[in-house]
Amino acid sequence: MRHIVFSSLLFFAIAVCLSIINSSPDYAAADESLDGKSFQVKITEYGKGGQPTDDVLIFKDGTFFSTDCEQYGFGSAQYESVSKGGATLFEATAKSKTDGITEWEGKVQGDSITGNFMWSKKDQEPIMYTYAGSLKK
Repeated sequence: MRHIVFSSLLFFAIAVCLSIINSSPDYAAADESLDGKSFQVKITEYGKGGQPTDDVLIFKDGTFFSTDCEQYGFGSAQYESVSKGGATLFEATAKSKTDGITEWEGKVQGDSITGNFMWSKKDQEPIMYTYAGSLKK
């Protein structure tokens, strides 16, 4: 039950933030400025020590893809983004037939990317991760 309440509150908060951003005249609608870009990132489980995981996040043709998550059955997912003053905020939800869903949100500014994602699996508490990296050249 706790998982459902937490997930519902998280989704509500994200939806409210995106609706505010999309209705604000200071933000421009996405212009596919992330398309064609790939970012080399380090992923760390939130609140845990340990070795970060290397990943490549790919934006292509309106989709988002995590190369590390492919091993768990996650494919490409559509992403939404908004831009403001040199920064682009995005979100994407990827699904796996066997390993649940990952909900990504992030910020790209210049050649840098930072963000968080939550991995939810059936009958388990969600796992939160943070990531940071730079444009892959």
